[in-house]
Amino acid sequence: MASEIRANKQTNRVGLGTVTYTDTGIIVSGIVTANSFKGDGSSLTGIDATALKDTAGNVKIQANTSGAVHSGVSTFNSDLKIGNAATFHDNGGQFQLKTGYFNVKSNVGEDMIIAYNNEYVRLFHDGNQKFTTTSTGAIVTGVLTATSFSGDGSSLSNLPAGAPVGGASTNTVFFENDKTVGVGYSITSGKNAMSAGPIAINAGIAVTVPSGSSWTIV
Repeated sequence: MASEIRANKQTNRVGLGTVTYTDTGIIVSGIVTANSFKGDGSSLTGIDATALKDTAGNVKIQANTSGAVHSGVSTFNSDLKIGNAATFHDNGGQFQLKTGYFNVKSNVGEDMIIAYNNEYVRLFHDGNQKFTTTSTGAIVTGVLTATSFSGDGSSLSNLPAGAPVGGASTNTVFFENDKTVGVGYSITSGKNAMSAGPIAINAGIAVTVPSGSSWTIV
């Protein structure tokens, strides 16, 4: 059988630090040094349980009544979720924000961008909506300026008289138009129109000439 030494109290050789044994544990007077500590530390004092520090003792995350303040760079190895509203995702070096509704506001509370899943994307200038996507295209409020426009312009209004479009760069004297009307058209009220004929109008297509206007086919 191993030998036992039983004592209620131990004192170091200079009498400064003591270890007292009780029925519930031990009481240490002085500094306890160990490779590690385990167990419930809720009764310890002098420990800031509201902060996380780096190895140099600098506070990196400080809790407060409204949340936590982060200092420095926070690195996440997987998606970062904000409640059920949004997920920040690293798609192989490409940043993605996954959400059903996205709203960017200025520091004075004005809308700058609004994106709504399966509905629209809206762009604002100085709080005023200027661009909206739709299921069929986009709507611009105000003046749209571009280097060039291409596509069907039959629904455009207030177009100026066209310049000659045919001939060499120093001899653009020819006006060209299609020979078949395939889309319904209404001549602007108070204006006349002219086309180089012959002109054919497809079945079911109408060309409307307002009262007081004329359409001349040469």
